[in-house]
Amino acid sequence: MARKIFKSIAVDMDAGTHDDRLYSAALHPWRSWLRKFMLPFVRQETPWLAAMQKRIRTPFLDHFFIWTANLGTHTFFMIFLPILIWFGNAHLGRSIACLTAFGVFWSGFLKDFMCLPRPLSPPVHRLTMSQGAALEYGFPSTHSTNSISVALYLIAVACDSLPPQSPGRMLCILGAMFYATSVVFGRIYCGMHSITDVIGGTILAFMLYWTQWASRDILDAFVTSDSYWVFLTIPVCLTLVGLHVCFMGVVMGVFPGSWMCNNAELCRLGLESSAENVSFGLMPLFIILMKVIIGVTMLFIWRLACKKVCYIILPPIYRAFNLPHRKFEVGAR
Repeated sequence: MARKIFKSIAVDMDAGTHDDRLYSAALHPWRSWLRKFMLPFVRQETPWLAAMQKRIRTPFLDHFFIWTANLGTHTFFMIFLPILIWFGNAHLGRSIACLTAFGVFWSGFLKDFMCLPRPLSPPVHRLTMSQGAALEYGFPSTHSTNSISVALYLIAVACDSLPPQSPGRMLCILGAMFYATSVVFGRIYCGMHSITDVIGGTILAFMLYWTQWASRDILDAFVTSDSYWVFLTIPVCLTLVGLHVCFMGVVMGVFPGSWMCNNAELCRLGLESSAENVSFGLMPLFIILMKVIIGVTMLFIWRLACKKVCYIILPPIYRAFNLPHRKFEVGAR
């Protein structure tokens, strides 16, 4: 069987900014029509965003929004979500893992489906720590999808579990609102997304939140039952892994892992004791700190080790089955 040949596309162009004739030829007619309908909204916002940056940018805000953008990345959720489970809140950890997984999945799907560009730079200044941002399409904003869906879910949990007069309830609501607002507005401030991108991400976030909240008891029953159907998530996620490897891998681990933990007495007792023994004092705080440091360190070690193993195992498999592959392939190609 002949090897697949990959044509290179100029990488000095941002994703979504090639000649419109290329998209008209490559996309289905109604998909091309939808892109042409949405493109003017993104284009006309570019000078507005450039004028806004010129008016309000300061060194402090630059650093603040660049760093808060990290609160919507894979690395942040890789650290944050396990901490929830380690300290006994497995239900909340699973729920937010599902929200972020499907937020990344569906926003990535829609980005590739719409092929809409980010705001043009120049005139907009892009402020980011990511070197490959220009290789991704813009609509909808993944950061907006994840931050808003997580914030809505945290607010719903606070309102459902805490009394109305509780200061903790108001603190949770204000914290979630601040988190979502700083991330979402930061994407506009940093020139990474248009208002249209953020609105699309917000709509998707609400749909994901509503689905997750409405089905939370069903998903909990799924992982706490004695049925082996939970392991079907592995082949299902493997069929979808081409759209987003990281979070499909998370879902493959969260559901079977939660089921196995629930059916293993030692693991279940460990989670229950973590939830019951949260207290304040010098020694408990030291134990909590060490638990976080050791746990996060193990996460990074595991991640690096798995990448090394995959680099050894996967290339021969791809070559054997003549699957598309190219070492260090540029995303926009």
